[in-house]
Amino acid sequence: MVVFESKEMNTRRDFLRNMGAVGAMGLLNGLSTAPLKAGETGTSNVYKSITFGIIADIHRDLTPDADDRLETFMKRVDQENPDFLISLGDFAHAVSANTAFVKRFASSKSPAYHVLGNHEMDRVDKKEAVAFLNMPSPYYSFDTGGYHCVVLDPNYIYDSGKFIDYEKGNYFQFGGRVSYLNDDQCDWLENDLRKTNLPVFLFSHQSLLHDSGGIPNRAYVQRILERENERCGYQKVLGCFNGHHHADFYRTMSGIHYFSINSVSYLWHNEKIPGRYPDELQKNYPALDNMALYKDPLFCFVRIDLSGKLTLRGIRSEWGAVPPANQTSKSIRYGGELSPFISDHDITLSVS
Repeated sequence: MVVFESKEMNTRRDFLRNMGAVGAMGLLNGLSTAPLKAGETGTSNVYKSITFGIIADIHRDLTPDADDRLETFMKRVDQENPDFLISLGDFAHAVSANTAFVKRFASSKSPAYHVLGNHEMDRVDKKEAVAFLNMPSPYYSFDTGGYHCVVLDPNYIYDSGKFIDYEKGNYFQFGGRVSYLNDDQCDWLENDLRKTNLPVFLFSHQSLLHDSGGIPNRAYVQRILERENERCGYQKVLGCFNGHHHADFYRTMSGIHYFSINSVSYLWHNEKIPGRYPDELQKNYPALDNMALYKDPLFCFVRIDLSGKLTLRGIRSEWGAVPPANQTSKSIRYGGELSPFISDHDITLSVS
């Protein structure tokens, strides 16, 4: 159960947000959702064909071969010709040395979108990070190929009853009081979902599902998504994609599909293991002794056909020259496998 530090919880929303998932769901299930018929929304059961490419956590500033990893992905983008591509955050710091890296991601014929990761704000404030990545705002939505895509920003600290933007690494000081969706964003999300008649996918850096390392007020956010499905009387919100956790994970809850997409680059060790990489490389990339690099860059492409079949095809690699220490490929983090791959999935979607 998530309990905020604020002593003033007088509004209905504050009460629900501070309850555990089960309690909040039980109360909200009793509310009138005024379901609409699928035909009234224009969605029916007809899907559009769409393909999109996903990368997560490439970390150009931490990994010595991030440029090569991005180039491999971009060459596949040229082959696949997706409707769009999206980075799920922790792409690059907002410094001039990374300008060409950002431009390369945006250089294909396919529109490219960014999600803010926590490390985007290690050196700058959120406004500067948004401008550097050419994002319209920290959270936003767009329509493409017959689908509505929502990009969320869980990079907020909750302290002393207030939501605080990540900036210049300030979030390192607040322990578990991080990775929140703020009130304004939750209101915006609810209104944004009601305005569209299209099937919906959501993208965030931190997970909307994981109970460790994910979004602390995730139960409240999950209920926004589930209530929209209940209001419409069909499965309008289809799935959520996140990065951040550097683990391979998939689960369905209340008919919504949750995918945690593995890092392009590496598995993170919380404990430093010195002497595992050449001294010169370690000097230039000080975080390397926390990493087990993947031999190949990991990414995936998601396709939906006219019948509503979703296929996710990921890259299967191996551990690089320095494998993880005291861990196996079947170790678990946040419910996902610590493995050098992104799993394939074949899923039948339903809006009925």
